[in-house]
Amino acid sequence: MAPSPTKPADTDSKMRLSALEHLYRQSILYGWQLRGADRSRLRAGLQDPWRGDPVRGADLIAFRIDLRSMTDIHASFAWLRDLRAEGGAAARSRARDLISEWIDSNQRWQLPHWQPDLMGERLAILALNYGWYGDSADEAFQAKLARSVEMQLRSLAIDWRRMKSPDAQITALAGIALAEAALGGEAGRIDALLELLHPKLETLVLADGGHISRMPDRHISLLRKLVEIRMATSHAGADATRLSDVMNRMGAITRMWRHGDGRLVHFNGGGLVAAETIEETLLRAGVRGKPLQQAPYSGFLRLGSGRTIVIMDAGDPAVAPQDPDRVVSLGTLGFEMSIGSTQLVVNPGQTVSDPNMLRIMSSTAAHSALGLDNQNSSNPREGRVASISGVEVGEAPGGILAVASHDGFEASHGILHHRKLYLKTGGANLRGADTLEYTGAPGEIPNLAVIRFHLHPKVTAAMLPNGSVLMKIRGSRTGWTMKADGAVAEIDNSVYFEDGIRHACQQIVLKTVIDDIRTTGSCEIRWAFTRSTQ
Repeated sequence: MAPSPTKPADTDSKMRLSALEHLYRQSILYGWQLRGADRSRLRAGLQDPWRGDPVRGADLIAFRIDLRSMTDIHASFAWLRDLRAEGGAAARSRARDLISEWIDSNQRWQLPHWQPDLMGERLAILALNYGWYGDSADEAFQAKLARSVEMQLRSLAIDWRRMKSPDAQITALAGIALAEAALGGEAGRIDALLELLHPKLETLVLADGGHISRMPDRHISLLRKLVEIRMATSHAGADATRLSDVMNRMGAITRMWRHGDGRLVHFNGGGLVAAETIEETLLRAGVRGKPLQQAPYSGFLRLGSGRTIVIMDAGDPAVAPQDPDRVVSLGTLGFEMSIGSTQLVVNPGQTVSDPNMLRIMSSTAAHSALGLDNQNSSNPREGRVASISGVEVGEAPGGILAVASHDGFEASHGILHHRKLYLKTGGANLRGADTLEYTGAPGEIPNLAVIRFHLHPKVTAAMLPNGSVLMKIRGSRTGWTMKADGAVAEIDNSVYFEDGIRHACQQIVLKTVIDDIRTTGSCEIRWAFTRSTQ
């Protein structure tokens, strides 16, 4: 049966709402329930911390963009920021027209426009930008807007808990907080919202500040919502001390994930957030200080010296026990490496929408990590999930040393994987050692161990006669070489996703046969990246 035009096919995956409840919300009775004593108008004073795109704003003014074909953007009012960025009188007039048209078309509850997370986003943007588009409007527009905001606010207060995702619930709460602040709500109302918010944050934000999903992009999205909520608390005169503490922890791990070019690591779906957005978020959050070297609960390590940064995934894969088929990033003990503003060793990233391609890009082979016999280091569907142990990072003679182990191949092959990374002081040399240890456990007899180093598209690699690899960075006179001991090096093609765009690149592949490991007991592969001036 085809889905109802007012109820998208994916609504049930986001929101807990029975067919009877859905029907009731479309009735006149529910409309009456949402009506009450309206506050006459919104109040200026809040200021949107996030920038829009003036080019898109100009396109909206010129009717070159059809918002009705972009459901989520239309429903969330994200376009209002673009019009504000364009900034002219025509943009303000167009904003009022679009808002009025939306209100006229949405007098009654309907999905997806009244879905709590989209409604929360919409109310937040309306409140944060009111001083620009609404404060100078005529009284009829202001009253019409205030009535609509009140109705949406009451509906949101009823439905925000029905969102399945805690992140979506917090987006809804942010909308409530900002709408209340713009309508002149007292500090007590905001305090009550904070009491609802903090238990949600305790489930989402780990003790070291990382998002429980271990996904940098979701982490940034949540931090931006908390910036908005703190603005509402400040505007209403409420206490945001606990909220600021959470934001400071989240900001510290955000800095940990940043490369020298300002971008975040491509672990666990990263790669869609622009460097400017990350900088803007940290600035508005008011987060300062040095990046963390270790995030023990989120499972990441950072080594830095000179202009070289190495970031390693040293945490258990974030698998939802109730959903073992969910795509999980399987790059355990993988790493990324950057020199100044150029990334050298990367992970290709999972910013793709096609489910099959997403599974490929989430595999161990699509990370700068070690794989065994073309198998992933974890297989959640079979209950085989890597567990991390022995994680340490700190100063070592002449540099910084990080070590970690995982047992992802123990159930399948009876193999433990130990990885050591040593960054020499000054950052001119990164040495690694990957050790495979046979535990005596039953399983498949292992054959081929493969270590991959995916290279950024700006890096060109070539084999040298001695078996090492020469890498040149576009626009730089500094080259790097990679040599290995205990494995044969090859160069192969790879892909890299940035901002959702696919780029061609290369990868270095180290291969070694380990079919005798049950006799020898272990196998070690050593490798090193060394900087050289050409």
